[in-house]
Amino acid sequence: MSWKEVDKGWGDQAKVWAAVMEPRWWPEFDAVLRATGVGEGSQYLDIACGSGLMLNMASRRGANVHGLDASERLLSLAKRRTPAADIRHGDMNNLPWEDGTFDIATSCRGIWGPNQDALNEAARVLKPGGLMGLSFFSAGREASQIGRAFHAIRRISEHEIEWSQQLGEIGLEGRAEEMCEAAGLIPGERQSLAFDLEGADLDHEVRAWMSAGPAWMAIQERGANEVENSLREELADLEEEGIGVRTQVLIEFVVAQKPS
Repeated sequence: MSWKEVDKGWGDQAKVWAAVMEPRWWPEFDAVLRATGVGEGSQYLDIACGSGLMLNMASRRGANVHGLDASERLLSLAKRRTPAADIRHGDMNNLPWEDGTFDIATSCRGIWGPNQDALNEAARVLKPGGLMGLSFFSAGREASQIGRAFHAIRRISEHEIEWSQQLGEIGLEGRAEEMCEAAGLIPGERQSLAFDLEGADLDHEVRAWMSAGPAWMAIQERGANEVENSLREELADLEEEGIGVRTQVLIEFVVAQKPS
């Protein structure tokens, strides 16, 4: 799939993604913003910014925020959230900014195993001494609760079985660090963050996952009812009476520096 086709999947349920799914990832966004030191006056870029919650969080810290994504429908929400931001539609493998523009760049689960060119571009637009924050799912996610959501989608989607393996390679031991080094960056120590995705009930949880791009591909192959039923079956026992659905997540991230 080319970058121009991304909006087909990720934009299809853009409003649901922005309102139901994206806010649940704020602990990850907060951790990466803190680790990279985004603050007052930072020239900051978020790559694969989606509907822009992380951009908005950075703006509230006083940063001058810039974002890029391949989904026009997600970007329409990002622009509504942070009107003063410089938000552009485009390809992360060909960023529309000059060399050495930014103090800090981030990508939270937007740059994956096959995306070395995107990381090279991120390094290009960083100033000397600038920082890149790169987060990804732990390679052990298959044994985690969140892995069950991906399993529910993959078991009925031949496309997602093969593609998810390629994407997830970035979480393997040393792989993200190798990618940073190949881009000319110096990676710091890998950090991890555990938190729960919170859903009011199973209906809320299923609706959130149905808004994700991988679910869209499975829906094209097997239909919405089959994808929804697979998610319900896989996630049903995560619902706690009086509590809702809590899905454990383990995120890892690396902060890498461009040599001065």
